[in-house]
Amino acid sequence: MAKKKDEIKINKKHGGKEFTNSFRFIGLVKPVRKKDPETDSWYDVEIYQTTVTQTKKNRRVLQFSIETAPYNELKVELSGMERDLAYAYSSKHKKTVAVPWADRNDKTKLPDETYHVIAPEWDMAEQFAKIVKPGMWVEVQGQYEFDTFENDNGEEIKLVKRIINRVYPLKNGEVEVKDVEDGVQFKVYDSDQEGIRLGSGKAKEGVAKIKVGWLDPSGGDLFITKVTDDGEGERFKVSYTDGVVETDKIKVSNNIQSEVRVPEANGKYSYVPYVRDFGSEDFNEYNKFEMQLGIKSTYQDEETKDTKVNGVYLDYGKERSVPKDVDLVVYYKEPEEGKKSIADAFGGLERGAFLVVEGIDNNRAQFTQVEVKESEDENPFEDVGEKVTSFETVSTGTRKGLEILKYIVGTYKCGLLTEEEISNENTSNEDPFAEVVISDDDLPF
Repeated sequence: MAKKKDEIKINKKHGGKEFTNSFRFIGLVKPVRKKDPETDSWYDVEIYQTTVTQTKKNRRVLQFSIETAPYNELKVELSGMERDLAYAYSSKHKKTVAVPWADRNDKTKLPDETYHVIAPEWDMAEQFAKIVKPGMWVEVQGQYEFDTFENDNGEEIKLVKRIINRVYPLKNGEVEVKDVEDGVQFKVYDSDQEGIRLGSGKAKEGVAKIKVGWLDPSGGDLFITKVTDDGEGERFKVSYTDGVVETDKIKVSNNIQSEVRVPEANGKYSYVPYVRDFGSEDFNEYNKFEMQLGIKSTYQDEETKDTKVNGVYLDYGKERSVPKDVDLVVYYKEPEEGKKSIADAFGGLERGAFLVVEGIDNNRAQFTQVEVKESEDENPFEDVGEKVTSFETVSTGTRKGLEILKYIVGTYKCGLLTEEEISNENTSNEDPFAEVVISDDDLPF
């Protein structure tokens, strides 16, 4: 049974409310760009690197931008350090056990086969780095982290981080293994040893059709293995091009149209085509977040009728739930006849209200076309009729931040949150890199 959207997790130790959020983006991988303060020039940041903290601990950092639509580039990241302990969870026993860090990949050190190690960020960052490459198209999922700090000028800055926990390369190829028995399974990898699994599938009507990805658009090698009761067999190499390569037994098609999973109204999922071309008329953006949200205050502009939402997100804390400030916006749209604008509805919310919202994440450079004007005062062509008007593209700014698009029916609760819960007073600044003892309250189950 699906969890209710308005079901709030309660910390078992101190009884505080803890909200949840999630995001899902599909798009093109790009390096994060930063400006060199000395040369004032821009450079590409390495997608994956190991740094050393001030406490002399190694820290793995994964960061890249995902372009979900033209000029909407969202930085996503994941970082982790080595720890003394890892943790394993059993859904059967509903228990968590600690495992020495060095033994986290040794299944014999777990109580029984129902326990599975919760992948630490240290390992996840390395694994994702093996998958993600600039120029590939991927789906990423994760959660937002919110924080507030003061800059050198004493100004309060609200920080939003997009922390990923899943990366799925889009399938842009297909492998067909012909003349095989129905039910036989095959797996496809990117190397002859270990490596990344690109896809798997079983034979039906004598052919195993396996969607694979990410394949290099220009061509390369892949490795196919047959799966039996004894495990995976030897991998054999197949070279592919930017198009179709076919033999009597194997056919590899590259640069095919991708498909993505979308939810249906009945709670099930279906797969629909995804066009990997921002310039295509058939391109659709997949950029969505969902968030449990408390209300501190709202402000609706009298002219634009847009509503700014000063929200609060209740996060995990050792002694009490930690209220994190989060800013969102609801842009006004003319409602249907007999309906109320969602911007108007948010403008009327009172402090302490709770609801669940869906929206879109913006870091969107915006442009417009303007007519090119004559630059010379005395232009001999000013009054001639035989001339063509030209236009140029100019930036009109950047649309940034979390934009609320929908309210989830049945989740609104007036006055659910107390002043103590949403107030930032008497909230200690917990060190995000402090050693944390994991309990059942830390688990996403």
